[in-house]
Amino acid sequence: MVNWNYRVFWEANGDYIIREVFYAEDGSIIGCTENAVEPCGQSLEKLAKDLEWFQKALALPVLKLDEIPDRGRKRQNKRSPKDNISHEQLMAELGLGQPSATS
Repeated sequence: MVNWNYRVFWEANGDYIIREVFYAEDGSIIGCTENAVEPCGQSLEKLAKDLEWFQKALALPVLKLDEIPDRGRKRQNKRSPKDNISHEQLMAELGLGQPSATS
């Protein structure tokens, strides 16, 4: 089973952003989203939970994109907003659970 969480990245231009990072069973990083992610939720409670996960990312070591294997980088498609699905729908479709607090 793949685990994931949000992580802060330091970009080449000096900005800090948050990406989703995916881990192998042994805890090693296998990939991340190419672009920054933003908090979302289909209710205020779900948005608040997503914001909690973002806050937890601030307590973890900051990463750089060049530390992530290229083969594992998840490219985000340029789609119309009407084509978007919720974070919860995506996680359910991929069979992934909640982000890991220990990774």
